[in-house]
Amino acid sequence: MTHGTMRETVCWCFSNTNHRDNGNPALVITTIKRVMMGVFLFFLSATGLYAEDRKNEEIIIVSESWADATEKDGTGLYWDIMRQIYEPLGYNVINFTTNYSRSVYLVQTQKMDIFLGSYIDEQEDILYPRWHFDAEHVAAAYKPSVIKDWQGQESLQGRTVGWVKGYGYDEYLVRTNFAIQEVKNRRQGLSLVDSERIDMLIDAYSEIEEAFQENNKVDRRDFAVSVLTNLKLYPGFSDSERGKALRDIYDQRFELLLYNGQIAALFKQYEWEFFPFEVNSDK
Repeated sequence: MTHGTMRETVCWCFSNTNHRDNGNPALVITTIKRVMMGVFLFFLSATGLYAEDRKNEEIIIVSESWADATEKDGTGLYWDIMRQIYEPLGYNVINFTTNYSRSVYLVQTQKMDIFLGSYIDEQEDILYPRWHFDAEHVAAAYKPSVIKDWQGQESLQGRTVGWVKGYGYDEYLVRTNFAIQEVKNRRQGLSLVDSERIDMLIDAYSEIEEAFQENNKVDRRDFAVSVLTNLKLYPGFSDSERGKALRDIYDQRFELLLYNGQIAALFKQYEWEFFPFEVNSDK
């Protein structure tokens, strides 16, 4: 059904009302109901046609594997959010996991469509949407025996700071004079802190705690973990016409799902740490 057809439907509803009975409130109400039903059926039909047009069209979304968020088996909060956004429109969402820097590369080179997740404007040649899908506590893991008087971001001054290769935390921290050493993974980073080859490892608080569980070569009791800042997480889209279209769909659908409660329901289902949205605000 075209927009012109919708206008004709609405006009038909009014034109078929007996004008001699315009003063009859019951007939006016009936006419309004007929118009609203026509509009409803139009949008229902349009949504179905759009989904049919997109049937089996694949969207490839790539991410590092994060516990309960982007698991390798396709489960997780972030995967579910992206499926809720695109699958009702007929897209077939394909999940792929690799390390963070390769995730970015695959989308920058337009080999894949979307990567999760990124801080706003963190990467070049990537399109960013208006809506974030989560936020994380960015923290530092350090040894109190090395940094005795922790002063938040000021404690980075003159230190050697490590983070996983490809992460650009320096863009989001108060810029002080510190050296950066990229590491292959968080386990390696914690080992370097433990051996005092670097002064601290910066990453999401939850990821640091998980890395402690995976690295039995370090003793968690020797470390402190302190929050530095909170940063919103966004999907990154390929810088192409297709990427622009997928980004626009993401923004429209995410806002709809946020305000109808479906995003909150997913966060509750996964017992997420916190819900980083003010639903009554514009963003």
